Amino acid sequence: MRGAFVIAGKDLKNVFASPLIWIVAGVCSLVWSFVFASAIEQFMRASVSQSMQGAEAGVNLHRTVIAYHVSLVNLLMIMAVAALTMRLLSEEKKQRTFDLLLTSPVTATDIAVGKWMAGTLMSWALLFVSALYPVSLAFFGELEWGPLASAYLCMMMLTGVYVALGLFASSLTESAVVAVILAIVFNFMLFFIGAPGQNAESALTKAIFEQLNIGSHLSTFINGSFSIAGAAFFVSLIVMFVLLTQRVIESARWR
Repeated sequence: MRGAFVIAGKDLKNVFASPLIWIVAGVCSLVWSFVFASAIEQFMRASVSQSMQGAEAGVNLHRTVIAYHVSLVNLLMIMAVAALTMRLLSEEKKQRTFDLLLTSPVTATDIAVGKWMAGTLMSWALLFVSALYPVSLAFFGELEWGPLASAYLCMMMLTGVYVALGLFASSLTESAVVAVILAIVFNFMLFFIGAPGQNAESALTKAIFEQLNIGSHLSTFINGSFSIAGAAFFVSLIVMFVLLTQRVIESARWR
């Protein structure tokens, strides 16, 4: 696996030396700042309103602000990760450096895993920035650290899935634009896998599609519950799409 670490390190240096990740981080930060400030303002208004009405239970900060913030983070990460992963393989094909990579003393598995590691680490850097917003609320009141940690643990795994899908999309084409479009489509399709289970008559069929429902797993983690089934599902998706990328790379060696 030494080759995978070398490839990951090289890609990370190239990405952080380019303006792409800084532009993506800047756009995401602007959106998160505006929406998070709006959510805080709405929370304060709702709290004041309930206090004036004499309600015993106050507005839940985690559900009204943090859960909403994490949902927005998830939505932006679908598009941000697609933009960050588009160059991992498609750009190398376009610049003809992919052929050099194939003839280097590394395996197709090293290439696929190394590219996934690089994409995941730079995507986690964006997640770290997004986590600063809810963590900053600890200076003004008490946070529910358990649900917050659970939500971001889920986002780390889900981001790994987005990277694996984006990497697979990047391996299929030389066009960065096509890779972005494919990655976004693949990522959004994940949230519709469990849709047929809503109309299923069989309890077994419903249970199967429920386990394939990413939105359901995400809601479970955001609410503060760790789901072993959800974690296993995310890891399985990562392994499957990294393996598919490895097969695409391996097939290119025999052309």
